[in-house]
Amino acid sequence: MASFDAFERGFAKASLAQDSSVGGLPGNMCGGCRGRVKDGVGVPFTNLLQLLPNKEWVPFGHEALSVESGAFGTRNPNVQFYLKPSLMPICGSVDLKTHVLYQKDLAFLKKDGQHEVRINKEISSIWTAKELLNFAHARSTEFDLANVVTVLHRIAKSADRWQMKRDARLGKIVAQAVDVLGEDGRTTPRDIAKTQWAIGRLHVQDAPVQEKLNRAIARRMSEFEAQGLSNVIWGLAFAEQDAACAMRLALLEFHQRIGECDPQALSNVAWSIAKSLAAGHEPLLLALSSASIARVKKFDPQGLANLSWSFATLQQHDPVLFARVGETFLSSSSTWEPQHIANFLWSCARCQVESPPLLAGLCAASSCSLDTWTCQGLANLAWSLAKLERAENSLLERIITVLARKIRRCSPQNTVNLAWSFAKLLAATSAVLELLASQTTRTLAEFSPQHCSNLSWAFATMSHMQEPLMMMISRHMLECKEECHAQDIASLLWSCAKLAWQDQALLKHLCASCIVKVESFSAQHMAMCTWALGCLTLPQQELMHSFARQLPRSRGEIGTQGISNLAHGLGKQALRDEDFLDFLSQEASGSFALFTNQEFAMTLWAFAKLHFLSPPLVAGACQECLERRPHLLPQDLVVLSWAFARLDVGWILSAMSAEVQKSIPELGPQDLANVSWAFAAAQVEDAPMMSSIAQEARRQILELEVQDVSNISWAFAKFGLRDAHFFEVLAERVSALVGCLLPQNLSILCWSFAKLELQKPKLITCIMQECWKHVDQFDSQGVSNLIWSLAVLAYDSPSLCQRLSQRAICLVHEMTAQEMANIAWGLHVLQHGNTLQCFLQHSIGPFSRMAVRDGAAWVDFVNVCLEAQEASGTQWPRPCYVHRSCWTPDPLG
Repeated sequence: MASFDAFERGFAKASLAQDSSVGGLPGNMCGGCRGRVKDGVGVPFTNLLQLLPNKEWVPFGHEALSVESGAFGTRNPNVQFYLKPSLMPICGSVDLKTHVLYQKDLAFLKKDGQHEVRINKEISSIWTAKELLNFAHARSTEFDLANVVTVLHRIAKSADRWQMKRDARLGKIVAQAVDVLGEDGRTTPRDIAKTQWAIGRLHVQDAPVQEKLNRAIARRMSEFEAQGLSNVIWGLAFAEQDAACAMRLALLEFHQRIGECDPQALSNVAWSIAKSLAAGHEPLLLALSSASIARVKKFDPQGLANLSWSFATLQQHDPVLFARVGETFLSSSSTWEPQHIANFLWSCARCQVESPPLLAGLCAASSCSLDTWTCQGLANLAWSLAKLERAENSLLERIITVLARKIRRCSPQNTVNLAWSFAKLLAATSAVLELLASQTTRTLAEFSPQHCSNLSWAFATMSHMQEPLMMMISRHMLECKEECHAQDIASLLWSCAKLAWQDQALLKHLCASCIVKVESFSAQHMAMCTWALGCLTLPQQELMHSFARQLPRSRGEIGTQGISNLAHGLGKQALRDEDFLDFLSQEASGSFALFTNQEFAMTLWAFAKLHFLSPPLVAGACQECLERRPHLLPQDLVVLSWAFARLDVGWILSAMSAEVQKSIPELGPQDLANVSWAFAAAQVEDAPMMSSIAQEARRQILELEVQDVSNISWAFAKFGLRDAHFFEVLAERVSALVGCLLPQNLSILCWSFAKLELQKPKLITCIMQECWKHVDQFDSQGVSNLIWSLAVLAYDSPSLCQRLSQRAICLVHEMTAQEMANIAWGLHVLQHGNTLQCFLQHSIGPFSRMAVRDGAAWVDFVNVCLEAQEASGTQWPRPCYVHRSCWTPDPLG
């Protein structure tokens, strides 16, 4: 090394050669500064050093030096070297001495003489994981414990660590570090903590290696400092089941020393418990909560966000902790990063924190920095608002604006969460859904079944049918190899029903999956599937049998909505499964008081549709209906009227008639028709109510559809109510709809006008012309009603009667005695002798075998036979003679 004199001579010579006043030392010098040039003479080097602060330059020599030596006092020839501590070289003389004031710096310099220290310094000068792995690969044979731990730690902290994750050399470094840690004589707890932290940060999954590390941790557990122990726990959280035992022991140890921990350690341990979902640590969580509340003002925003996230993930509802974190946030919200705000808001949503000032503050802070948020942050923000049911319109609009610019960066999970959130808040406009659909189209190959089901649910909730998207989802689901869980199947079926998406291949696949996984279905899943299949009118008898076998497991857990959906689905499928219905009947009978009006009405509708007359069910329903009569909505009254009529409980309709009449102005065309039919079918005549129905039906006459005009006309005819003004407009409406009338509608309308003896020749002509087109489609009751009606209305059409008679002969073995009597009587009245003779030849035998020998049907049929015999001379089998009675058939049986 150069002596002080050499430094001074070199400095003076250099200073004389320079025109500038200040500069740097020559490149081969370790440090210092130049002096000023004055009158051509270099300023002494020591004078300049005296201007520097104490310890800025340290004097070294081979003899002991006083503090006044050299630069800080009298010039001393023993001073051989001045050096800044920060510029000490990697290697150097180990026999240099200085004053005790500089012993720490000298010790640092002497330490550089050790080979492992020089390697550590080299490692510390490398910044990328790739270069660190290259260095370790080339020099690992020279490494000692400190070197291995240092290189692993620096790899874990490097920015490019994920690019090296699959590099085989990384596994070797990890294995080498853990092997060295097994040598207890050389290992410190700090080395173990740093190694476990690094392995966790690198997400290295190697069971044998982790097992060795677990043993090292267990042996030294009591020696860890609190901060080191938190790092160990943080690293173990990534090892999952490979470190479950070590994690449990470490958490127990940490609990004993929680008072020694700083805020970062507290938040890291809380996060680790949440990450590993470790159960059975409620006492530790309570202790963490207490310690965190006591030191909440010392936490940084990230620590507070992680702490709240952890408690929310573990579903630990801690109002006091969240209140204190909220207070801290409101007092320092400007220092919180977007990710911290998003995590804290997500935590509040998960724990349903009800604090309007806090939530308002979180929304305001979010809005201020929204442009810088990531797609995941936007998705978490929207999800939180949806979970909290806070429709912050201005904030949602801003989210949409930012999302439009960043949509291509959204992952499938982000896209699905955004769709779900906007749908939940009913804020998903067509533009937003189309934006999300476009991103889905680009990334659908990465979607899981859960992603598909949640996205479909969102579109279905908003009733937004995007056919290309649904086609892609259907195809993707059929090709997807991932397992489809019960929730996914139920949500997809529900979505298909809401969107009326009839993709038979997808529906078949989902139904088959239901049967395979039926044991994993909850009552809610079964209810959703049953309801959906009902709405899709897709009967699935085998699947319903499977559900029926599973339902008893859910006794008492289904809930009123589940009972209603299950019953409604069965009713729409028209599947009368006795076991299924019996179970639902038992569940419903004891809980009618808990049903909403709609659930109550739809459940009764289903049982009535399937004609399931369980006495306890009917009795309980009647009693419940009487109690909630004043609170029933018009739609509920209509459905219940129809249901009780089908259940043959006419007296309850009498009790409901006053409420029904009050609701008539609020009823639609179909409701008016259903109420009319229900009261007529139950034979509960209420003339004022029917008059009100006629008046309202006249007002809505142009909205009445085919089935509506058919049911209303039948009901009025059943009661014999001739409202001339109403039937005038009704006839005009029927004439307008005549081309759409089905065979059943044709026969009922014709019967109704005949029953009321309303002569509408023009209308009847139109109806009969339509009948010609559908003769072969009429059932036995339809043929019977038409011929009877033609006779009553004196509408003679021999050719049509002949065609109808031929159809009747084809159906004669399916007919009731009443239907045969109607046809015979009608042909007789119309004086179509030959047609009557032909019909009687085919019908007398079946009639004689089935008819009870009394009643109107027997009287009519026998008298027609006798009169036909007298007119033609034909000898029919001789029944007892009775006189014809005046009797009107019923077209509905």
